[in-house]
Formats: sequence, structure tokens, C-alpha cells
Amino acid sequence: MSKPRVLDLFSGAGGLSEGFIQAGFHVVASVEKDKNAVETQRANHSFNSEGCKTEIIQEDLREPEKVISRLESIGINEVDVIIGGPPCQGFTRANRQTATKDNPLNSLFFYYADLVEHYQPKVFVMENVGDLERFAGGSVLKDIKVTFDEIGYYCDSKVLNAINFGVPQSRNRIFLIGVRKNSNLEIKFPEPFIEKDGGIKTTTVWDAISDLPVLSNGASVDELSYANTEPENSYQEVMRSKTNGRVSNNLVTRNSDLILQRYKHIPPGGNWRDIPDELMGNYKDKNRCHSWIYLRLKEDLPSVTITHFRKSMLIHPREHRGLSVREAARLQSFPDHFVFKGRIGSQQQQVANAVPPLLAKAVANQIMLILT
Repeated sequence: MSKPRVLDLFSGAGGLSEGFIQAGFHVVASVEKDKNAVETQRANHSFNSEGCKTEIIQEDLREPEKVISRLESIGINEVDVIIGGPPCQGFTRANRQTATKDNPLNSLFFYYADLVEHYQPKVFVMENVGDLERFAGGSVLKDIKVTFDEIGYYCDSKVLNAINFGVPQSRNRIFLIGVRKNSNLEIKFPEPFIEKDGGIKTTTVWDAISDLPVLSNGASVDELSYANTEPENSYQEVMRSKTNGRVSNNLVTRNSDLILQRYKHIPPGGNWRDIPDELMGNYKDKNRCHSWIYLRLKEDLPSVTITHFRKSMLIHPREHRGLSVREAARLQSFPDHFVFKGRIGSQQQQVANAVPPLLAKAVANQIMLILT
């Protein structure tokens, strides 16, 4: 049986694609506007280990007719599944300035719907921030579902937390799954992984990153040897598969001496509230600070949600520095053979915006069951 053909839209660095590839799908093409994210995908997904080729196209999906023409020019005329995550900045509480229903960022899903309507896949998967469920009293989510109903799809949604699917991070994402009305397919969502004792199996921060290279503030050598010759647990074993004893993207933002002084006052699980007022400078109006500003991770718990970890000053659990790109990628469940391209700021943003591949794989496994 041939692998189901997938088209990935608003694909970013390719977290959704990575999960679907791991689950046995053939991602025939992905479409993304950002140059660096496109380069990242080309470095990882142009050909996979089984020889399946992915056409990675740099185009703006706000011009759907141009995108369709480009896809058809390379022979992509039909697909079984469309996946994607239209940019979510307008929906998330982390970006208060853009959270209005009229924000154009909030209408990008219509362009996703245009491609669904054109290709008429058997199934589509659309991913977004968990806040979408409550945004504008739920009216935005209702509008999205009505749109898909009008183009011939039954659609349902569910918020999934990545922590329940093997990802060492608490990260709520909403997934909308749609099936073509004439397909007789049934919508189902993945169930959390449960241990025999009934508890949710979680992976901690230290489980995820303890074997990675020891780094300093401003580390700039991309590829280094692992700190430990062998993986210390099953998560690290999975992350290190297909590597040769070295790992890339060991880049850390160089912080000023003042910021390093602030870090020294913050215990595991602490944040900016632990910094003495005389060191706070621009942060003296503490009522305006988010709780994840200057947050030091606790090594014995899963990570908080990985947003742009440079801007939020997310701190290593043991060292007085920010996270490296690879450490954040580990917390997002990207395998170590997956490399990120572009300058450090772009790499950080790509990691932060991505769908965790292990979460994507859990959804993809469910889609495979729906199709078969």
C-alpha cells in the first residue's frame, strides 16, 4: 500500500511534517513564506530515509491561486491529507496587542481553507494555540467550523497538551480534524499515553537535556560532542537516533553582565519576582510582567510552554544562561538529526513556533487509523 500523500501549509520549520513523516506519511509538499524556515525544511525534509521526496516551496499563502499554480506545475494535483498551522499570533494571550477579532492574522485560516476546498483531501488537520477555543467567546472557532462545513467537511476540535504525548513540556494546542462529508470517515483524536498505574507518563527537563553539551553564555560553536557518550534514558535514545556522536545548534544568546546578575538571584521555578529591585531597571513596573519573564526551569518537572525563549529570558535549570537552540528543540521533541538554519534569532523563533513532532506524530497516527 502506498503512503498517504500529505500537503503541509504554513509549515514553519516543519514540526507537523516531521511528526507525519515519523508516522509513515509521505509529505509531498510544504508551503512556507519565511526564508529561514524554508531552508530548515530543505535541510531536513527534501528526502527522508525512505527516499520520499518533499517539494518545499517558499510562497505566501495569501495568494492561494499562485500557490496552487506552483504546486500543480510540479505535479501535485491531489493529496489525501492537508495539514498546517496558520500563524497564531492574533489568538494567543501571550501577544496582548494583537488579540482582536479584526486582526488580519486571525483570518489567515481562510487561505488554508481555500487550499482545502481546491484539493478536497479526505482529511485535514489544522493546528493552533489552545486559546483559540475561548477567543472572542468561542465565535472565531465557530466561524472556522462553519467555513469548513460550507466547503463540504465535518469538523471537530480538541485541545491536546503535548505533555500527555511524551513531550517534556506543557503546551496546549488545539487541533481541528475535518473529514470529507462523502467519505464515511470518522473523526477521532489521540488518547494520552497512560502508565499501568493510571498516571500520565511525563518526561522532565533534565530527562530531556542532561546529555547535551555544557555551554556558556553566548556559546557560538554550532556542532559539538555530547556531554555523555551514551544516552541516559529512553527519551535521549530516541532524540539521538541517526546521529554520529555530535549534535548541532548549540547556540546561546549572549546576555549582558546585568542580565547574568539577575539570573543568579532566581531559583529553579522562580522568575523576575526573585530579582532585587535595584537590578530590575526597565522591569520595575512588575505588575506589567508576565510570570514567565526570567523563568528558571525546574529540572525535575516538564518545561513550561516554549515561546520565544530569548525574549522571555527562559533560564537553564542549573546554569546562569539562557537555553540553547538545541536544548529548546529537545524540549519541543525535535530529534537531534533535525537541524535549524538561519541566524540564532530565527532559529529560536522557528523552534518556539513549531508543533512538537511527538505531538504531531500522535495526531498523525490517529489520522492513519482514520484513513485505514
